[in-house]
Amino acid sequence: GVVVSSAMLWVALFGNHFDIAYVYQHASTGQKLIYTFSAFWAGQEGSLLLWGAMTAAVGAVLVRWSVRTDGIEATQEARRLFAAPVMAVVALCQVFLLSMIVGLRLGPLTVGSGMFMTLADKYPDAPMLQVAGFVPGDGQGLNDLLQNPWMALHPPTIFVGFTLLMVPFAFAVAGLYRRRYTQWVRPALPWSLVGSGVLGVGSMMGGWWAYETLSFGGWWAWDPVENSSLVPWIFGVAALHAMVVQKKTSGGHKAALWLSVLTFQLC
Repeated sequence: GVVVSSAMLWVALFGNHFDIAYVYQHASTGQKLIYTFSAFWAGQEGSLLLWGAMTAAVGAVLVRWSVRTDGIEATQEARRLFAAPVMAVVALCQVFLLSMIVGLRLGPLTVGSGMFMTLADKYPDAPMLQVAGFVPGDGQGLNDLLQNPWMALHPPTIFVGFTLLMVPFAFAVAGLYRRRYTQWVRPALPWSLVGSGVLGVGSMMGGWWAYETLSFGGWWAWDPVENSSLVPWIFGVAALHAMVVQKKTSGGHKAALWLSVLTFQLC
């Protein structure tokens, strides 16, 4: 479903379906193809869909990990212990993400913002949009500040980092659930290492983008998105160090647990 929705959004963006509110707000006929491509994650709904797609990909990798029977005995034991609770946590994370973009209407209650809401539905008080068959000739296009090559690289890198840091969180919760407070570290450590590295690279990209290209003019004068992606990276690196300490010395498992949990909550 996530793959199909992503494909539909890109088709709508490149097909100039300006009757769809998200396409109208973030695409136009005059902008470069790279910005039409990156308009996918220019808005909140698209960003959450991107995050959901990455969560699906990581979940698929974890499913493969959980059913493998090779490896050393400790690895096999970890799979037996942690596979079910880890996948349950990943599934709940996915439900949380998708609940914000499903656009499900339950009477007066609306669950999430609909990805493919039409202009007429989003702006019911605009008489022109209520004319049957009316489609704007062009869209508003990507925000001028976002029309930068970094837009195609920086946000997906940040979301890859966020998604990878979900895995140590899932293993930490599984460790708490199984009351195995140290064994979860070994399978989670590679994910924490790569996730912290990717998120760090993404934050540096965002810092360069905001500081130089957008002329924000100072390290802490970044926009709030860049600052908020820096915070989980700091805690992620702290969690990574605590996990290494636990693996090498068998101490510090409480710090490793809670820092891993806190890192993803900050994401």
